[in-house]
Amino acid sequence: MNTTYRDILKWGDKRETQIDQGTINVIKEKFGYSESDLKQKHLEGNQEVKLDVKSDLDQEILKQFIEIVGSDNIQTDDYSRVVHSYGKYYADLLKLRMGVVPTPPDAVIYPRSEDEIINIVDICNKNNIAITPFGGQSSVTRGVETPKGGISLDLTKHINKVIEVNEINSTVTVQSGMFGPAFEDYLNNFGTGYSCGHFPQSFEYSTVGGWVAAKGAGQASTGYGKIEHMVLSLKVVTPNGIINTKTYPASAQGWDLHQTFLGSEGTLGVITEVTMKIHKYQPNNTQHASFIFKNFESAIEAMRTVMQSGVGVPHLFRISDPEESEIAFKTKNFNGTLADKFLNTIGYKSGDRCLMFVAVEGSRSYTNQVISSIKKIAKKNKAFSLGAKPTKKWLKQRYSSAYLRDPLMDLAVMTDTLETAVMWDNLIPLWTEVRKYLKSREKTVAMVHISHVYENGANLYFTFLSPMKKGDELNEYTEFHKGIIETIQANNGSLSHHHGVGRTLAPWMENELGKESLNLMQAVKDHLDPNGIMNPGNTLGLKP
Repeated sequence: MNTTYRDILKWGDKRETQIDQGTINVIKEKFGYSESDLKQKHLEGNQEVKLDVKSDLDQEILKQFIEIVGSDNIQTDDYSRVVHSYGKYYADLLKLRMGVVPTPPDAVIYPRSEDEIINIVDICNKNNIAITPFGGQSSVTRGVETPKGGISLDLTKHINKVIEVNEINSTVTVQSGMFGPAFEDYLNNFGTGYSCGHFPQSFEYSTVGGWVAAKGAGQASTGYGKIEHMVLSLKVVTPNGIINTKTYPASAQGWDLHQTFLGSEGTLGVITEVTMKIHKYQPNNTQHASFIFKNFESAIEAMRTVMQSGVGVPHLFRISDPEESEIAFKTKNFNGTLADKFLNTIGYKSGDRCLMFVAVEGSRSYTNQVISSIKKIAKKNKAFSLGAKPTKKWLKQRYSSAYLRDPLMDLAVMTDTLETAVMWDNLIPLWTEVRKYLKSREKTVAMVHISHVYENGANLYFTFLSPMKKGDELNEYTEFHKGIIETIQANNGSLSHHHGVGRTLAPWMENELGKESLNLMQAVKDHLDPNGIMNPGNTLGLKP
């Protein structure tokens, strides 16, 4: 039976992951950890869940909720409330390890239908009770916290089914609480076989509604697009009524209103249904390639040339910068092997070289043509072909790295990620300056990759690891994190590319958008949510 904070904070299926020996060797080398350090556990979070903050929900209103959803679908116990208090933001996990939960929801409700959601929203609106829509809990932006208490509306238990697949239109209509694997499995086995095309690293433990609300991107986004390029229409229950947009391939009748809710992060209403594009599932046609480049600049030039040359685009398109590439080699015990010595001898030097992974999906003729063109462009940029195996191997473990976060934090290693989007001409300067800031902290590993690519630019995804300052873990992280964001903004990077904003990045929204743009967003919220009950507490920088 789950009873501790650790049961809540662990990622995914909650398994206890062991750190592989290659990663242990890197920790020893980079941080100076001894065998004794590796045996100690820091802030494990093994204390039993117990809240000092009691549910403040009026008993008469609680009875109304029970009448709507039934007693089995409403929870007010401490453990359920703590589960729904945080996502997977680094500071959230620290707080759970410390047993710090100052503002849990007053109740968790699992609606069984859209009509029940309408009734719940109506009661909350009339009584000024906060509602936070809750899906897979994978938010890394403080997007599901409940600073105003109220109701955490968990859509995963019942609002989780495919409503219709239209093979003529290549569309699917799906309820928002459906998890990624169940959704993809359903599509793979429907009719001639389809795919949703959206595979974020959180895929196993995120929902369709969460993808839409956070405006996310999957690892095949270079080919299929981000989620906003996939959604054709949706249905949202707002405090001021239901928004139900019509499904068209395109239209010219004012704003595309469904786009208003992409990236809205629960601040405007509860997304209940989404109609989105689907794609033929043809895994046997997928072509893979892997390359190593002499430096980051030549790898980027090859990537940009592919995107701008009209030869077609891959679906997975990923470059690891020199430090990320070297960490990958070190953890796989590649350094010092005959193959490593050979690569160094022919000019692919440790500390400069960069890995590229490529996968192209679609018809056989398309995948053959695109992979052939990419190979030619890579060769012109002096890449050394590694064949298909490294990319295939990476794809098999693409979701597993998230499980390392918990055992790394046990070892008092601060580890987090930030991401941004940047135009091609600003990419190297931004990469340089953010890395300089990250490296200004003693004993910091700073790994960077590009994984979402466009004709006009790309994203940069920063992963850092550094020993915690014990006793001041929250404050030191907050200050370091703040500096990363400010360095990104100062060097022409977007505030976020696909993680979203939540409350974490809210303080920088006015600087990012401008005051009038933020006022426009506020005006939309004020219309749809006049009492400010939807995910309140500065989400997106919006005021209640």
